[in-house]
Amino acid sequence: MSPRARRVAFVLVALALALSLGRWGSLFLADRLWEATVSEPVAASGSRRALLSLGLELSGILLAIAWFIAHFTIARRAALPDQPPPEREHARLWPDRLPRWSLSAGGVVLGVLLGGGVGTWLDQVLLTLDGVRLGVPDPLLGADLGVFLRDFPLWMHLQARAMLLSGAALLGVVLLYIAGGAIRIVERRLWVSSRARGHLAILLALLGLTLAWGSVLEPFRLAAGLRGPLLSSEFLLRTLVAEVEAGLGAATAVVSFFWWLRIRGAVAFGVWMLYGLAVLAGRVLPLRTEAATKDDGWRASARALDSVAFGLGTVEGPRPVSRIPLSHLVPSLWDPTVVPAVAGDSAVVLAASRGWIPLGDGQRRPVWLILRQVGGHAPSLVAVADDEVSPAGGPLAWSAGDNVPAPGERVYRDLTFETLRPGAPRIRWGPAARGVELHGWPKRLMLAWALQAPAALSAPAGSRLAWRLDPGVRLRSIAPYARWSAPRPQLLDGALVWTSDGILTASVFPSSTRLTAAPGIVSMMRPAFVGMVDATSGAVRIFRRDTTDSLSAAWARIESPLIEPAGATPPGLRDGEPYPEELALAQVRVLEGPAWNAGRLERLPGAEGDAPPASAGGNEILVPFVTAEPREVSAFLLIRRTGVGDSLHLLRIDTLRIESASVLTERWKRFPFQGQLRDSVTAIDAEFRLGLVRYALTDEGLAAYQPAWAIAPSGRAHLVLVNVALMSPASGRRVGAGRTLQEAWLNLRGQISPTAIGTGAEATLEQARLLILRADSALKRGDLQGLGRALAYLLDLLNPPR
Repeated sequence: MSPRARRVAFVLVALALALSLGRWGSLFLADRLWEATVSEPVAASGSRRALLSLGLELSGILLAIAWFIAHFTIARRAALPDQPPPEREHARLWPDRLPRWSLSAGGVVLGVLLGGGVGTWLDQVLLTLDGVRLGVPDPLLGADLGVFLRDFPLWMHLQARAMLLSGAALLGVVLLYIAGGAIRIVERRLWVSSRARGHLAILLALLGLTLAWGSVLEPFRLAAGLRGPLLSSEFLLRTLVAEVEAGLGAATAVVSFFWWLRIRGAVAFGVWMLYGLAVLAGRVLPLRTEAATKDDGWRASARALDSVAFGLGTVEGPRPVSRIPLSHLVPSLWDPTVVPAVAGDSAVVLAASRGWIPLGDGQRRPVWLILRQVGGHAPSLVAVADDEVSPAGGPLAWSAGDNVPAPGERVYRDLTFETLRPGAPRIRWGPAARGVELHGWPKRLMLAWALQAPAALSAPAGSRLAWRLDPGVRLRSIAPYARWSAPRPQLLDGALVWTSDGILTASVFPSSTRLTAAPGIVSMMRPAFVGMVDATSGAVRIFRRDTTDSLSAAWARIESPLIEPAGATPPGLRDGEPYPEELALAQVRVLEGPAWNAGRLERLPGAEGDAPPASAGGNEILVPFVTAEPREVSAFLLIRRTGVGDSLHLLRIDTLRIESASVLTERWKRFPFQGQLRDSVTAIDAEFRLGLVRYALTDEGLAAYQPAWAIAPSGRAHLVLVNVALMSPASGRRVGAGRTLQEAWLNLRGQISPTAIGTGAEATLEQARLLILRADSALKRGDLQGLGRALAYLLDLLNPPR
């Protein structure tokens, strides 16, 4: 390479390094500035995590670079044989012709590529330094379950990285020695120079030790369930095999080292072959997983582990189950699939979740809190009643201060463009933006480079630059060690906040079930935190959920003062909070496994992946498990969430025959009335859509109901039918249908025939007559609010969806 070419190459490399370091430095500083705008605890925690992660990453890269440079330098000096071969006596060998910096540059490149990523081990390092203990021993290994959250994942990372570096260095120096002639074929035999032999022997010994380390960790893999369910006898056998493999791995290391001292290469090669065969035999040894899943002892042990891993500690055991009066059943008449159809015409739904709104008398009502945006206007919060509809079957919306909902597109809370919300733009700038103040060109340039936002350069003086305006993104950036559920709106003392459940997960935790969930395998999922993001100021607070959870307590110690104790939770924050859908589905899938055999979760077409439907009150979930044939309910998972904790109970069905949701749906479809209603809906070019089947425990038996809607061509939805069923040992199974839940129960008892809103002139005229009488009565007694409500209902009835 000519001197000019070397200078050009040096300039290009320096420019690339400067750009990479500049980009990384700008991101690092931008994150610290953003954290300072959130709160002081967030800034302290974020800076600490960033510096520790940086220290780990640099340590891994520098050690890898030093490792490769040292071995490549040794290989370069030892590449020339003691006595050059006769046919190449006057030749200059290839490594000797290389510039000194070329191998160092190669070592730097390999060190960066293979040594990076150590910063992602930060969570395991922090838990290891904290020494968290769960106080529950693993039944196979006898170690505390906390080992599988801290030490074991870190050991696996270290062993894999050590094996990678040893193998890569061995391969690199072998190539250098071959190129330099220190390893070659002489008279049909492999010849290795004495200097190269010592170097290769050391690397082979290190590689053997790292492989033996992997065999030492095999009992932990077995206990963690990475090889599948195991009986104690199977675990002991495979542990013995792992010990033999570890011994052979250590023997390969010793023999490889002594190969330097002139032990014949055939002996070393034979020991390596023996070790490889032992590892192969251990891997192909068949696992008796089916026998394990049929063993009562294994099932009892697996259930105990699941109780710790997935919060199923209260799911077993007889306990009285409260049943609500059938007349007090609070229905949920809207499904997530039709929520966009009740948000309003031309509205884009940014977020929607079930919740509650407070009333003036201290009560609260179940609603769908829908964050919507119409055109280029500011977003707004709409509260749609979840338990009642208008006389025409349309949605009823609440306005702040109302005692009753009313039809029409009513806004509960007007928001601004600066309000933190799901679906918010990536960045926002302006005088009212809640972010970093833009003053000085160095800060502007740094933020523009970090965020790829030219607005940071062109914004006028006095502006601020805000980003991470989505509450979910904000929580994940502040506490990445937890998995945060979708943010849900909540009104706390009149202020809008976003709340989210922080769930701690692990992939190598001993349990009977390993779930496949993005971004990988999950063998532990525990609700640990409650996150709150103020929609106005952007302030973030994180609270512990359970004071007895040692894992959340460990993170509270590590992240102090960011994570606050459970007692610091603002009053009312956890009142009526819904159960995390992701956690509920994980617990259901665990109960479907061989350790519990509760049955399988039945999902109707169109509901795949949805959370189990909520039943009475919105805080109670009753999830049915069904058998394959016949399709009957074999058990229910009853989940109740209160402000003081969660309660789960598995109700196994022994005597009463309860039909599954699909069977009930087919039975309801046989009603001539439903067929006539479907024809009437399709005749006006609307879509007839059936909702999810919900179950509830009542004093008269097990109740089930299913709403159905007409989706107009404009996209608006109206409730047109409610199917009901009641199953009890005394009266058997009875079914009914009606335009409201109350009328459906009357039809079930044989008191009335079903009539549906909007399916005939007679039904419409009858409803109009009743509303006119209600308006006349309100006018006579001077109730102007009641008069306006009756007229609004009448207008909604006489203007059917188009």
